[in-house]
Formats: sequence, structure tokens, C-alpha cells
Amino acid sequence: MESLDVMDIKQHNVKSIVNVLRFSAGESGLTKRDIADRTALSFATVSNLCNELLERGIVEIVKKNSMSVGRTPSTVNLAYNRFCTVCLNLQMKGVLGIAVLNIRNEIVFHQKYDISGLDAPEEVIDYARKRFDEIARENSNHVYIGVGVAVSGIFDLATQTLVNCAVKMYEGVPLKAIVEKAFQLPGYVDNEANLCALSLKHTIAECRNLVYLHISEGVGVGIICEGSLLRGHHGYGGEVAHTPLGNPRKYCSECGAYGCIENELAIPDIVAEYRGEEQEDVLGAWNQLVADAKKEDEKAVHLIHETAGYLGRLISVLITMMDPEYIYIGGEITDIYEELFANMNQIVQERCFLYGNRRVKLVKDGHSELTIHSGINESIYAQWKP
Repeated sequence: MESLDVMDIKQHNVKSIVNVLRFSAGESGLTKRDIADRTALSFATVSNLCNELLERGIVEIVKKNSMSVGRTPSTVNLAYNRFCTVCLNLQMKGVLGIAVLNIRNEIVFHQKYDISGLDAPEEVIDYARKRFDEIARENSNHVYIGVGVAVSGIFDLATQTLVNCAVKMYEGVPLKAIVEKAFQLPGYVDNEANLCALSLKHTIAECRNLVYLHISEGVGVGIICEGSLLRGHHGYGGEVAHTPLGNPRKYCSECGAYGCIENELAIPDIVAEYRGEEQEDVLGAWNQLVADAKKEDEKAVHLIHETAGYLGRLISVLITMMDPEYIYIGGEITDIYEELFANMNQIVQERCFLYGNRRVKLVKDGHSELTIHSGINESIYAQWKP
């Protein structure tokens, strides 16, 4: 037991050093003395661990240019471009996004693929693995530390399967196990809203309370409460899809109840309402609705006004319950954010006095896909033991 404790301490110290070096690019690396000061570790410990990391290719030692007399100081730099994560975005039906990020959250590769012809999760992951192999061959110097997947659903912590998935192909599927087997890498699976919230937790370090509302194929909410992601006992924390904030006369085929908010806000449901029936090409129909709204088409404007009301009610509940500093809104819904804002904001003002008194900030995330990738990267990095 004692040796295990010693190894745990050593691993903690190694990660502390890597954490300090991770975003120190603007400082052209750090000396071992700098690292010791920032980590509160002894100089001897830092020196020994940096030498080990150098042997393993995790850091590089660079001689500083110096005009002074005496020993030329050296800086320690993290080999951040060498270590990468694989990000799979499966939150939209028929679409696979693959991104590779280095451990500084910089994108090395990003591309979307049409997978509408694939009918099973195993086929999708096998296809993703083949595309990844092509990417890896072109970047043979990279070391991959994990693969993460964004889904529009809940990763049940007890069963390790997906539930309440907007993309029904993945319902009840042990996706994490499938991904780990295919890629032979540590895997991570989470819903897109949680990943976005985790990303912003690192981006806005001073903010300890925020809510991320992601609306695309489904409606997801990620919550950072006092600096930690709110998951709940089973991983269902923040789940709002079937809360009764929608039209009380609209039947939900998923749960058998009426008035579920996801049926008013999810992109497939909005375009079905606009076209009068479910659409096979959801993104195509959505793009047409967005274009019609920009041209102030009467039917499109009316539907967006109604949608804004439902969105405002959901946001007011989230503000009242969580008292966040920020509410971020991301996903395809941001295509009409400007058209939604006036009525949405009015509803929030009317229903939630906290919004006016406490100055909760509503923020549009127009680059939520990048935010998802960053969230995956942060999640994998947190588990990495260099």
C-alpha cells in the first residue's frame, strides 16, 4: 500500500508539472526554478521529474540565448504538438465529425462525413476508425492519448450505455466499450452540453457557475455548479428534454406524456412543425427555414416567435434553479439567435427577476462544434497520466 501511495504522489507531481507547462507557450518555456515556484515542489523534485519526462519525449529542454556570463539557463517546454486526442461528434443524425486536437486545444485536423448510409453503431465506429487510420498515417509523429465521443443523449454511469438519445441508433448502446475496442485507446463519452460546459469551465477560469444549453438534434443542458460539472447520481443531472414546459396538448411519442420541451426546441421538431411533417433531410429543411426567416417570411417569423417563447421559459427555469453567472446557447439553434433574442429575452425578464437583478449574461456560442472538441480534449487530458 505504501508503494502505491508513493507512485500516486509521483504521478500527481508529474501532472502538476505538465499542467504548468501546458499553456506556457507565450513565455517560451519555463526554467526548472520557475516550475518549482509555480507548483510548490522542490527544485530537486522538479529537476528529476523533468529529466524523466525528457527521456520519454514529453518535454524538451531548450537553451536560452543569454549574453550574461556564467551558465546558460535552459527552459523546459511541453512537446504539446506530439500528444493528441481524437474527437468524434455523433450528435447529429447521419453526420460524423472527426477532429484531432493537440493537448493545447489546437485543431490539427477537422472534417465532417456523411454516414447516412450506415445503420449500426458498430458500422459507424468502424468507419470512424478507418478514417482515423488515414489521418494517423499522415501524422506518424503523433501519440494519441484517448478518443472521446459527443452524443445527444445521456451516458448512464451505472449501465455504461446511452439513454434518451436523439439519434435512436445509439439508444441503449455501450458506445464507450465499442469505441475503446475499435481504437485501442482510453475512451470517453458524454453529451454535447456537458462537454461544452467543461470546455468553458477551463476557458472562463474565474466563473464557477454557468449553464450551457445546446440545441440541435436534441436539447441538452450542461451545468457547472461551484466549479464542478453537475452529473447527479446516475449521470442524468441537467436533463431537461421531458420537462413539461412545452405545448400541453402536444403528445410525446418518446415518454407518452404531453408538453415535453424538447418537442418544441429540437431542430427536427421545429422543421417538422414548419413543413407539417417529419423531414428526412433535417439539415436541408432547417437551412431553408433559416433562409426564410432572414427574408422575414410570415410563417417562419411566427414559428420563431413561438419557439423563442418556449426557449425563454426554459432559460428562466434554469436561471431560477441554478443562479448562474452565464447562460451559453449553442448548436444549430444559434443560426436564428438574433431572430429569437427579443421575444426570448422578454420572457426571461418577465419570469425571472434574477435575470434583471443579478445580470446573468446570455451568450451565443456560434462555434459550439469547436467548444465540443475542446470539451472532449479537456476530459481526456484530465484522465491522462503522462
